[in-house]
Amino acid sequence: MPNVDRYLSLVTSQHQNKPKFKAWLSAPLSMLESCSEAAENLYAHFDLDTAAGAQLDTIGQIVGVDRVVDFQPGDGSSPKLDDENYRVILKARIIKNQWKGTLPELYDIWETLFTNAFIVLQDNQDMTIDALIIGLFTDLQRDLITNGYIIPKPLGVEINYIYSENPFFSYGLSNRDFKGYGEGYWTQYV
Repeated sequence: MPNVDRYLSLVTSQHQNKPKFKAWLSAPLSMLESCSEAAENLYAHFDLDTAAGAQLDTIGQIVGVDRVVDFQPGDGSSPKLDDENYRVILKARIIKNQWKGTLPELYDIWETLFTNAFIVLQDNQDMTIDALIIGLFTDLQRDLITNGYIIPKPLGVEINYIYSENPFFSYGLSNRDFKGYGEGYWTQYV
């Protein structure tokens, strides 16, 4: 950002005491300073993590995602998304556009979008993938995932979603998301 006083201090001694010259030099420098401040503020207004309302709508137009989803959410809420959920599908769409189609990348995408949920992906080798999802989700987030707004998939591949708020049953593994006998739960397809 240009500082007018800094540039005026660079004026040679011959013109230091000339008020008209300093005024002439200050005019374009102050305009340049205003433009520079506007450009710096533009980034802050359209940062995906801090943008809200109309700013998110503008980002959505650029990315190609509408705020209104093409299904009626199961919880009876409006298909017009609030800022928090809209921000998640915007991030998901940006990541989808850069996805190379590998399963390890899907884990990275998931960790970027949902930090407190866990996903296990299994390629069934028959053009289907099982996605086991553990964690606290709202019904709207489940609907967004099930309707393909979050997890990218290759054309022709079907994803079977399995949701659980309880830890999955597993042999020999015990952590927050997987438990053994008496604590783990069996899953079912959605």
